[in-house]
Amino acid sequence: MPNIPLTGLMPPAMHRAALKLGERARRIWWRLRKPDLRGCALVPVNAQGAVLMVRHSYRAQDEWQLVTGGVDRGETHEQAAHRELAEEVGLTAQVLTPVLREPVPMHGALNDVIVFIARVDGEPQIDMREIAEARFFAPDALPAPMSHWACRYVAAALDHAGQSRSS
Repeated sequence: MPNIPLTGLMPPAMHRAALKLGERARRIWWRLRKPDLRGCALVPVNAQGAVLMVRHSYRAQDEWQLVTGGVDRGETHEQAAHRELAEEVGLTAQVLTPVLREPVPMHGALNDVIVFIARVDGEPQIDMREIAEARFFAPDALPAPMSHWACRYVAAALDHAGQSRSS
């Protein structure tokens, strides 16, 4: 039997609606259970130094954010980062470097997040399901509005990249 991805079983608009419902349910579950979570966030940067920003279909539509995701059972933060980058924007990290680790309160749960700077080649490929838009921006011309955490993570990654070049 062929391996058909579940995302291909419903139209993108229906999938986006299901993602929004799932996000609401997940937040309620986290408030009730207060699980320990593990997550990753990526600051993809191309050869020109531009930063890839995304708009998620199930979050505030006007807000630019980063590629993010949870770490699955049996997976490392780094493995999750590679997987999320491929799933959300169709890119592969040529180099993946951790730049920040922090506990992030999320709707009653605590998320152990590692932020990575990812050196990438190519253009993002999105399927208009989880990601509604993805574009590269020059570091001195980042889009507005950006989520507060995305601003911090981009600053940490670019600071790390600057330190790496001067070392």
